Order: sequence, then structure tokens, then C-alpha cells
Amino acid sequence: MLKIGVVIPARNEEKYLGKTLEYLLNQTQKPDVIVVVDDGSSDRTAEIAKQLGVTVLSRPYRSYSVLGMPEEAEVRNVGFRFLDKIGGFGYVMVLDAEQMLSKDYIEKIIGEMEKNRRLVLASGRIVGEMARAPRGSGRIYRFAFLRDIGFFPINYGAESYPMCKALEKGYEIRVVQNAISFGQRRTSFSCKKMYALGKRSRALRSDPLYVFWDFLLNFFKSPKAGICMMSGFLSSDVQKYSDLDFGKWQRKTLIKRLMSKAKNAMM
Repeated sequence: MLKIGVVIPARNEEKYLGKTLEYLLNQTQKPDVIVVVDDGSSDRTAEIAKQLGVTVLSRPYRSYSVLGMPEEAEVRNVGFRFLDKIGGFGYVMVLDAEQMLSKDYIEKIIGEMEKNRRLVLASGRIVGEMARAPRGSGRIYRFAFLRDIGFFPINYGAESYPMCKALEKGYEIRVVQNAISFGQRRTSFSCKKMYALGKRSRALRSDPLYVFWDFLLNFFKSPKAGICMMSGFLSSDVQKYSDLDFGKWQRKTLIKRLMSKAKNAMM
């Protein structure tokens, strides 16, 4: 079997990284190379990673975080390019520095991908979260597919871009429901994060009806979150992807979802 690589972007993650790596190193199907891309941390992130024997690639110190910004993609690309130089990798996983994987997480996902050559990216699910599409963290890619699309574009929606390209090219993506992971901190939805999600939708040329539906769902949970997301979508300083028409796929998905809800309501 071809080699498995793991890329972990990390910035000031000394509190969580050690446990994440311990769970990763204890997998039934062990990765061949683990790369922690230390994104200018000012704490012991790099030191902890080195103590556990993984490769550390350090980027210069920055006074701000690029979480949710286009530059975030470059942090991951540093790891991808490093693995590409080594060569021989069939799969690569991107993992957040605070996510703990169940012991057979990698084995279960790659088992599914080995059985289906059309399946080019998949993830498991985090306990306590609904997963309709593969999560960004814990997502495993066929490395050849990721290389062929040029890794992550430096733009909003960089994590979603590979999924869009996979669907556009007729490949399959999947959530492997019995591959379980655990977050060490709760997923937060700040206004900054929701604003970035709105910009992601605009960059991906999402269908306006689909975005409005998403806005309503978020607005009823938190009016502030919904407004922040829609503000991001309506912003004009976003470069749209010229090689995607993801809105077509979204329209089909939304119509199916609404028809299913209508059918259930009539029963």
C-alpha cells in the first residue's frame, strides 16, 4: 500500500497538540509521516511536536491568526509540498491540532477508499456533531487527486474547493459514520468565523437560494451569526473561483432536501 501522510497546522496549540499526537501515533493503521506546520507559534507547540518525534516545519512569527482567511491555505500547502518532495504517498490527512481520533479512524476510512477508487476524499465524524459532508479536519485525500488540482488555492473556501472539484469531476466524497473522533474544545461560531463562511460561499459561487436557506437556518439559531454570514456573502472584496459552478450542485441538493421535508410532512 502507498504511504500515508498527515499534515497538522498548529498555532499556539501547546494545550492540545500532545494529546492529539498521542492518539494519532496509536492508530491501528499508522501514518508513515506526520508533519506539524508550526504557524508562527509563541508557545511550546513546536517543542511538544519534536518531543513526540514528528516532523516540524516552522513558519515565521506573526502577530495575528489567519484562521478563516485565504492565507490559511498556505499553511496546509507547506505540509503538502513537503510530502510531495518525499514522494510515494497515496493518502494524506489534514488534522486539527486539537482533534483526537478513535484508534481505528484511519484504518476505517482508507479501507473504504481502497474498496472504491472513485472515492477521492472522506472523513469520519466528531462525536456530538452532525456530518452531511466530510469535515475539513480529519479529512483524508487521495494524494494524487490533491496534487492534480494544485493543492489548496489561496482563497476563501480553500477547504471546500477540493470537495467541489471532486463532485464536478464525477468523483465521490463520503462521511464514514463509524470512524469517530473527539474534539478537545467545543466548535465555536464567532461573528468573524461566520463572516468568513459567507465569503467562502461567495468565492465558491454558491447558489443564492441555497445561501439564503443557510442564512435562515443560522438566523433562527443566532440572529447575529446569520447576519454575519450574509454580510460576508454580500461583500465585494472576494475573488470568485473561475473554474467552478458549485451552485448547480447545491440547487439539486437543496431541491432534494426540500422535497424530502415536504414528503415527510405529508406522511
